[in-house]
Formats: sequence, C-alpha cells, structure tokens
Amino acid sequence: MTVKLLKPYKGFEIEKSYETKTDDTIRKNTIVYTAYANDEENALFDAATTLAEMKKKIDIYLR
Repeated sequence: MTVKLLKPYKGFEIEKSYETKTDDTIRKNTIVYTAYANDEENALFDAATTLAEMKKKIDIYLR
C-alpha cells in the first residue's frame, strides 16, 4: 500500500492511498482519498474514490 499526502483542502489534510501492480503501476480500483480534520487530533473526516468526490463532501460539510 502506498500513501501520499496531498495539498490540504479548506483546512482538511487529504491522503491518497493505493496498491501497485508488479510493474509499479497503480491499480486504479484500489485508489482511496481520505480526509482528516486539520486540528490537534487529526480526526478522520471521510473517504472517497475520487479527489473531486472528496472535495465535494468537504464543500457540503462546510456550508
């Protein structure tokens, strides 16, 4: 499993995690974006399979 920290979005830390094939290419069906509240506890917010979907969830939450 590979995990990369992406640029924060509206106060939330976002991680992209995925598995790779033997040739080091990404297995597309394993990609998960996970958002964490950017506070002292770094609490789990939500997860989604696309970055756009994750950002939309954050936008709806912040309304």
